[in-house]
Amino acid sequence: MRARHSCAAVLGVALVAAAPAARAQAAPAAPTEAPGPIVSVLTFGPGDHPFFKFGHDALWIHDPSDGADRVYNFGTFRFDSPRLILDFLHGRMTYWLSVAGISATLASYEHENRSILVQQLALPPDVARRLRERLDLNARPENRDYKYDYFLDNCATRVRDAVDWAAGGQLRAVGRAPARLSLRDQALRMTLGYLPLYLAIDVVLGPAADRPIDRWTEMFIPEELAAALADVRVPGGADGTPVPLVTRTVKLFEARRPLPPRQPPGLRGTFFAAGVLGGALFWLLGWGASAARLGRAPRLAFRALFGGLLSLWGLLVGFVGCFLLYVWGWTDHAVAHRNQNLLLCPPWSLALLVLGVGVAAGWPRATRAARAVATTALAAAAAALLLKLGVAQHQDNGRWIAFFTPAWLGIGLALRRLARG
Repeated sequence: MRARHSCAAVLGVALVAAAPAARAQAAPAAPTEAPGPIVSVLTFGPGDHPFFKFGHDALWIHDPSDGADRVYNFGTFRFDSPRLILDFLHGRMTYWLSVAGISATLASYEHENRSILVQQLALPPDVARRLRERLDLNARPENRDYKYDYFLDNCATRVRDAVDWAAGGQLRAVGRAPARLSLRDQALRMTLGYLPLYLAIDVVLGPAADRPIDRWTEMFIPEELAAALADVRVPGGADGTPVPLVTRTVKLFEARRPLPPRQPPGLRGTFFAAGVLGGALFWLLGWGASAARLGRAPRLAFRALFGGLLSLWGLLVGFVGCFLLYVWGWTDHAVAHRNQNLLLCPPWSLALLVLGVGVAAGWPRATRAARAVATTALAAAAAALLLKLGVAQHQDNGRWIAFFTPAWLGIGLALRRLARG
């Protein structure tokens, strides 16, 4: 492992050594002008931890005037903070700009098996010097903190904004083009390899995550920022002829992990099949609990199993519904507000946690009440389907509609049979 770290550091030093010639070729400075800092964007690939699935960005500045190699990292936060979970749930995470050395940075990300891409920028010496001054000022304790937003203000967007300032707004100009994907699709493709996070993000995001965006907004993903940087042109040479902003690109380390897909799969068929299987299981248990031909003991066993699963279903689905309501009303997660999945996971389904016990015990009143809960939940799922016709702001939740509609239907039919039996 140490040998690989040293290799990465050596490659980094080689990149810096070759940088002045490359920059001079792209945008030659005046003969009397002292060489300025060499600015590069570092793009790190996804990691194993859920917090690292989207990748990471930083700015690396090598200044030949004092030999400094500084990495400016906007993605620093207190992982051991006692308020971490609470701040995360409320969308009020505090991140800050930290500064570290290049060798330690490369070694850390290579140790985590995360790819490392370096894009060296063609910036005039005076602009590069002013960029370093701005970053050093930003890194002071009184200036470094900011309120983190996963889509609008993160480690990648802060690097994006700094580079855009240095490039005279040319990155912003490239960013006016339509985005390749929506916020939701970008989030889902980056988390597809970790199913719990994938499902949680998809169910929590509301219609704001599906609105059309431009490339500028899409650059919250480090990979998309790297692609946009490669498309930027800036004035260069004596006559101001446009030249690429990125003069040199080097892959310092290739991670040993599959790359995220270019776009997430639809999976509606998979969700529908899971919903049909779930609904069929509930119906089969309800049929067994009311089938006279099976005898009393088997019926009681079926009823107990049905009631237990109904309680578990009510706990999970009701909790999700209550959480979606909480996120909408009491947190700063704007992309999760007005979530139409509230109709698929109605908070009142939490009542099934208690009613399921009554169903298992054979109490007719509990069975009728549970049937009423399931019927209203099925009606709410039908309303969610009707919203797809464009009555409200569109939300890409067809997968969840395909899952919950047959599941609630199966539960409702089973409870109807039990209530009649």
